[in-house]
Amino acid sequence: MKTIRIVLGAILLLGGLYIIVGEYVSGTSADATINARTSVLRAPIEGMAEFSVRNIGAKVSPEETVARIIDSRFDDARLIDLERSRSTLEADLTRLKAQSAAVEEARKVLQAQAQSYQEGRVRQLWSRIAEAQAALNSAEARFREAQSALERTKELSSRGTQTAITLDRAQAQYDVAQQDIASARERVSSLSTELSSAQNGVFIGDSYNDAPFSIQRIREFDLRLAELKAETVNAERRLKLTADQIAAERVRVNRLTSADLSVESPGIVWNFLASGGEHVNRGQDLVRLVDCSAVMVTASVSERVYSDLRVGMPARFRLNGDSRVFSATITRLGGSGAAGLYETLAIGPSREHLTRFDVALSVPELASDPELACSVGRTGRVVFTGGPLSSVREALADFGL
Repeated sequence: MKTIRIVLGAILLLGGLYIIVGEYVSGTSADATINARTSVLRAPIEGMAEFSVRNIGAKVSPEETVARIIDSRFDDARLIDLERSRSTLEADLTRLKAQSAAVEEARKVLQAQAQSYQEGRVRQLWSRIAEAQAALNSAEARFREAQSALERTKELSSRGTQTAITLDRAQAQYDVAQQDIASARERVSSLSTELSSAQNGVFIGDSYNDAPFSIQRIREFDLRLAELKAETVNAERRLKLTADQIAAERVRVNRLTSADLSVESPGIVWNFLASGGEHVNRGQDLVRLVDCSAVMVTASVSERVYSDLRVGMPARFRLNGDSRVFSATITRLGGSGAAGLYETLAIGPSREHLTRFDVALSVPELASDPELACSVGRTGRVVFTGGPLSSVREALADFGL
């Protein structure tokens, strides 16, 4: 019996040593905490802060307005100047259009006068041409008469029945009749040229040329209309540019007189850094939020365990008081004294944590679980490798122990 007791005692001693050594060799974290990144909403403008979410821990959804900044003292002098400039340009444009309409109306009146003048001048020239043609016909008739008289006088003179004086007189009358025909023809040609010019709008006379006063005024009005058109185009272009500037300035004023602050991903309010109704400055911190879409687990391990870990290694995480075991993956090995790594995280490291070696793990199942998605601060334990009592612990965990 003594031998049996010795053997049993040795077995128990070896089993205990195996468990102790196995548990020591197995990689287990000293503590593990659900953690997440935090973000701070800052005032983009100066003004009065109003919070639509008032409780710490309140959940906020994407695009939900968390705070609103209103600046009732914003300087909108630039917008007022632009609107005043637009009013001035609109008045100038109206004036230019009215002037163009008045000049166009006066031009129409002068155009009618010029048309009447041209038509009357053309009729007058036709009458003068007819008169000149009649004078030409008369001159030709007188020429024929003078030519006949000259021929008779020459015949009688050759017979000696006419004196030399009579012959000279007949010759002179013939020459005059010939010159009258040439003069009448030149008169018809001159009037025909004047008629052709008048039909084209250019009037030729003894004491004037070019165009009458009405047509000259029409040309002046055409020049003035061209100037007014250029000024109108310039005013319209400036008015459009001013309208674009006003639209841009209104956007800027609306952006600087009020601002709605929201988050891009679901989260919870972690802390208020300003009070509702408080006047805040541009860039001032207003509220700190936890990003529920970036949940992770932070843990500390001994140096011995830390030296065996690698980024990407699998692990298991279990919350205290919860029987579920979640698959995890090592995403960061922070080492010892990792206080600076927690500046943007919701839960900072404890003093004991800083004496050990920091490890960060990704647990995707936490983010997909609606109950644990934002359970920042809950603690548990991370197991990196299986130990002798891992199955026993899991069995006890099933019973809530």
